[in-house]
Amino acid sequence: MMFFNRNQLTVRCSYRGLAMAVPDHDRLLNACASGERHRLQRLLGRPSPDELPWLVQWRKRAGASVEPSEIVAALFRDGVTAELAYVYGGTLAERLVDDGDLVAAGKRIARLERRAKEPETPASLLLRHYVERQRHDAATIAALQVQLAALQARLTADSTPGAATPEADAKFRRLKHEFSRRFHPDTQPLTTAERLRRERVFQEFWPIVEEIERS
Repeated sequence: MMFFNRNQLTVRCSYRGLAMAVPDHDRLLNACASGERHRLQRLLGRPSPDELPWLVQWRKRAGASVEPSEIVAALFRDGVTAELAYVYGGTLAERLVDDGDLVAAGKRIARLERRAKEPETPASLLLRHYVERQRHDAATIAALQVQLAALQARLTADSTPGAATPEADAKFRRLKHEFSRRFHPDTQPLTTAERLRRERVFQEFWPIVEEIERS
């Protein structure tokens, strides 16, 4: 009947480490809702080496999987229920006390294991590579935009309309050559994905290069 007393105060304590122990007085107060702390303090009394033990009731068997923030065990004492939850998904690797045992504050009662990271599927691996390639392409395009804008500004500042200085003209030809070598889709044998990537970059920027050359 104690477990269903409507005056029972329930406090949930969450664990992040791989060991689960009976919470002490301060941990229970910190985990309790602020509006219930005075009541919890009254029920627990002052911290004492002779305080009453807690009764253990397991909610998970040894070896069972545990979902994130799922309750692993509940402790009962003096009108207080302490629910012990594991923040991360994993496994209740070992129960160190039996169901119905009486345990003192600080007693280690369980050993937990983190859930192993699931291996990537071929689809998720392809998606990750695609996203990484898109980010790389975006960074490449941004860098090209900066270089072309700087070159266009320099050509405008250093030359009269329709005529460029020899130095600027040589730099532009070098930039044009490097751009064509690195991004023209026909410069070397390519995979389908790489060819499509180069075509996208080349088609976007080659007209800009030609426009600067005509200016």
